[in-house]
Amino acid sequence: MLSTISTIDNHPQPSVAILYIATGRYTVFWDYFYKSAEKHLLPDCHKHYILFTDDESLIDSLNALDNNVTALKKDALEWPFSTLMRFKFFLDAEPLIKRHDYVFFFNANTEFLETVTKQALLPLKSEEKLTLCIQPHMFHHNRKKYTYDRNSNSKAYIPYNKGKYYFTGALNGGESNAYLELCHILYNNTQADLKEDIIALWHDESHLNKFALERTDIKILPPYFTRGEREYWKKTSKLMFSDKSHYRFGGHSYLRGETNNKITQAEWKKNNGRRKRKLKTRFRQYIASLFFRQ
Repeated sequence: MLSTISTIDNHPQPSVAILYIATGRYTVFWDYFYKSAEKHLLPDCHKHYILFTDDESLIDSLNALDNNVTALKKDALEWPFSTLMRFKFFLDAEPLIKRHDYVFFFNANTEFLETVTKQALLPLKSEEKLTLCIQPHMFHHNRKKYTYDRNSNSKAYIPYNKGKYYFTGALNGGESNAYLELCHILYNNTQADLKEDIIALWHDESHLNKFALERTDIKILPPYFTRGEREYWKKTSKLMFSDKSHYRFGGHSYLRGETNNKITQAEWKKNNGRRKRKLKTRFRQYIASLFFRQ
């Protein structure tokens, strides 16, 4: 597929749409994400950001500039629909996404640490259509402990004897047509569940893992490609997910709109302090990462 933007601009680089949702209080992450992405994300590609937000002042300020961002108005949804319905957001921008060769979604709290090239991220092999990322806190467990949805009435259901990988919902993408097909399927599956009053265990992530089951067209990003903010020991990670529970963001419940009270620095330190991940878990993850094979 040849991108319209690449053709018009006579640009030799692949064109990539970057999907980003910042509704409600999650707008606090936008500057962290955008500045780090401009510095590190796909310097060998033509990037265009599609921002979904309900912040009209942010929309006006961004759309008034001659830059690489298109800001679209989307109302904030209550939890968990803010994450469950993200595929509907993306489908509403389908004509814009189709103008690009590739498309990638990143969680609001993503911050890039190192350069991410097209070879590292894009599904470039002939058999690859999509890119998914191993969930960084799950890969060292026996697959029986993977938190797939085990409700047989859900469209996200995966039985205990199935599944090789557990993928995070925080980073995914691929060729534009293939990714839009994914969005159509997962939106339809979530709607079918909702009609039966079913919400998958981990919402969009549960449906994503069901979609990926037994597929052979996926580029799999390794376990240490991402890390949590306090997983400082994962030295090779290329991007970080900021701690949404941190007091500088108001705390997880505040961000979700479940409370209007921000967590204080003292409360956060009491709950988290300088707690470090257990050495046993670190060791298990390190060993599992050495033997990771696609």
